[in-house]
Amino acid sequence: LRELAQKKGLSLSERCLTREDGSELLFDDEEKLYKFLGLSYIPPELREDRGEIQAAVDYGHLPRMMLLNERVMELHCHTTWSDGAHSIEQMAEAAVERGLKVLAITDHSSGLGIVGGLDAERLRQQRVEIDAVQARMGDRIRLLQGAEVEIHADGTLEHPDEVLAALDIVIASLHTSLRQPREQVTARLLRAMRNPHVDIIGHPTGRLMPEREGADLDMEQVLKAAKENGVALEINCSPSRLDLDEVYARR
Repeated sequence: LRELAQKKGLSLSERCLTREDGSELLFDDEEKLYKFLGLSYIPPELREDRGEIQAAVDYGHLPRMMLLNERVMELHCHTTWSDGAHSIEQMAEAAVERGLKVLAITDHSSGLGIVGGLDAERLRQQRVEIDAVQARMGDRIRLLQGAEVEIHADGTLEHPDEVLAALDIVIASLHTSLRQPREQVTARLLRAMRNPHVDIIGHPTGRLMPEREGADLDMEQVLKAAKENGVALEINCSPSRLDLDEVYARR
């Protein structure tokens, strides 16, 4: 931005634009400043020095920002059935309040013992409760049953295929053995992605900031496999996750 100002014979500081005679150019808002410099407005979320200035020079080439009120589905949430803080009905009511049309209940599988996850029998019991809540909610929201399934160290999944096939949506996630060598942990994730029942890879590297570094994945292979197998890679916006990070989210 400073370079663009200099081309107009101005200097730009964090406070204002200044003419050569020292007089100041002030604006009511940032939009007017960007327009004065010949740019379409760049929202703060896009200010990463990754080509947004060039895109703003060519009016109309900036990506349109997605707004929270445009979200219609939440496909990853936990309840008191595993490590969540609220019941299925409480989560459904909160989703309706936020304007969502679809909510997937995706509690942990039993393999991650510390969170009290669900085995096949408890999944069947949970389906009964989901159906009951759905009946009470009517057409205010559509409830799905899924699971966040643990990816074992060898790439197999916590639930057998017949259990996964009965779910509406399957999230597979890495939580343990994250220090495996790059080739091994990447092959492990790819094996999970090739399972025909897996729809989403949750928080792909498994990192927890600041205490746990993520797996050293070969993301080029992961992105390629995601495309080939029709598997979504989650952008988990929990402040302790931010996983995928913004570089691979953009890819």
